[in-house]
Amino acid sequence: MNDDILKAHIKENVKGKCYLFCGEEEYTKDHYSSLMLKRVQSLPMPEFNLTEFDEASYTPSALAQCLEDLPYMSDYKLALVRGLNFAKLAQRTVDETVEVLDTLPDYANVLFIARRDELSAKLAAKKEKAPASALIDYAEKNGLLVVFEKQTGLRLKKWIKRHFDAENVPVSDEALERMIALCGEDMYTLHGEALKLAAYCRGRSVAKEDVARVCCSNESYRVFDLTKALTAGNTQAVHEIYNSLIKSGSSPFMIINLISSCITDMTVVKAGLEAGKTVQEIARTLKTFDWAVRNYMPYSKRASFAYLEYAAAKCSECAIALKSYRTDAACDIEFFLLRLANYEEIKA
Repeated sequence: MNDDILKAHIKENVKGKCYLFCGEEEYTKDHYSSLMLKRVQSLPMPEFNLTEFDEASYTPSALAQCLEDLPYMSDYKLALVRGLNFAKLAQRTVDETVEVLDTLPDYANVLFIARRDELSAKLAAKKEKAPASALIDYAEKNGLLVVFEKQTGLRLKKWIKRHFDAENVPVSDEALERMIALCGEDMYTLHGEALKLAAYCRGRSVAKEDVARVCCSNESYRVFDLTKALTAGNTQAVHEIYNSLIKSGSSPFMIINLISSCITDMTVVKAGLEAGKTVQEIARTLKTFDWAVRNYMPYSKRASFAYLEYAAAKCSECAIALKSYRTDAACDIEFFLLRLANYEEIKA
């Protein structure tokens, strides 16, 4: 990620560099962007030393003009470029941009910020080619390319805990793990939920029961509950959870895909347990947390391989069929799920 180098650059007020921020994690991307902006905003007359471009206003010549103008009442200026669709940048635009950057003055920095939908992971990792590859290469070789990846595991837990520490509110490891399971791994979401929990539990430690009481569950967690209800044959819970998801705006196609993913994970957990593998070994196979495997274990043990195979096949068929629906398929999908919950009855 190059975050240690980036931190050093910010701390040492490095100038004359081109930076390209990209990747999946928007929270850390915005955090470091704000630190770079803070530097120029703290100077006298920042409005003359900060130039911001978007897709509509950006041209290589406009960037060149910005960089040619000396800083005003300062020895530093920043050009910030947002909103470019890197996959669609024309070769001429890229070539001229690189030419401008080749003459970047030592009093200025240029910062390109690419959202996750503006620069794909494959393009950033050089697994696919486009005219923008030359600009990505330039930033990597002559400036700093920073790919902000999703935080997971212990690193994410430590990051969440820092927010509770800042509020002087103790929090248990079980509560942190429950937060990630319930709310997902988006750092903006987790930051907001941590502040809610800290306010709710002021003066005492945060327990996992507080997480369930205060935090808002994400779609993935509710679909996991739906999958548990399916494997348990609990048709009432299937009906209630599914309709709650639909009312909250969840896509039936998304629900089927997430159920299919849960079924696959359950199959891996079941196979691992029967092969005598430890929870840690299974977690490494799935590239997930130990507690996520432990969440799956009771339901994986209860479901037969025959059921899991049947459910995976039917989810795949349903996902394909769903693409051909021309009207709202919510009722048809619920009927499918209720039949899936009654698998043993169907089998008989």
